[in-house]
Amino acid sequence: MGNNDQKYSSVEGELNENDCFTDRKTETTIAGQEGEIFLIDNANFGIRYEGGVRQLFPCNLPGALQKAGIKVVFSGAVKAIKLEELMAGQPFVLTKIREM
Repeated sequence: MGNNDQKYSSVEGELNENDCFTDRKTETTIAGQEGEIFLIDNANFGIRYEGGVRQLFPCNLPGALQKAGIKVVFSGAVKAIKLEELMAGQPFVLTKIREM
């Protein structure tokens, strides 16, 4: 009998392969933070977390976690926003994430 209730957890190196913010300066890092996935628009997801000034816009959120309402524990790098940009969240690169 299969177990359909398995929780997602990233494996080392998996998230680094999809880093689309390599050209941006890292402003700070976040480690072991609890948060929740939410829908930014019809194609993008973000992460909200307690104490966060801005919602995060991860460019490498795994497909298995692209569903609003999923609770996660995550780590990663907060990236700079360019002066000419207007974004729905702070650019963010996940280094680790697991479903709670």
